[in-house]
Amino acid sequence: MKVYDTVNKVDIEATEEELIKLMAPGGRQVDLYLEGKKTDEDGYLTWDVEHWSSIDGKRFIRCYSLEGRVLGESTGHNIYDLRNDFKPEEAKEVKLS
Repeated sequence: MKVYDTVNKVDIEATEEELIKLMAPGGRQVDLYLEGKKTDEDGYLTWDVEHWSSIDGKRFIRCYSLEGRVLGESTGHNIYDLRNDFKPEEAKEVKLS
């Protein structure tokens, strides 16, 4: 998939696995700009951008934005959770920072 690298200011091609590898040891953040708004199953949180980064290579954190405003909520994930929750292929735009 096409990913814009905001540090090097170039477009790159990267798979989901490659993005995870860039996050885990490299300290890079992946921003997923979604097609529309998403809401959690409880109806508590609504967002349109997901900001993914790694804590220590095995644990990851996802922060959220809605309409340009960073929200105070975040969720923690282990490397195995990423198979279910990290979905860059569903985003309209992916940025690497």
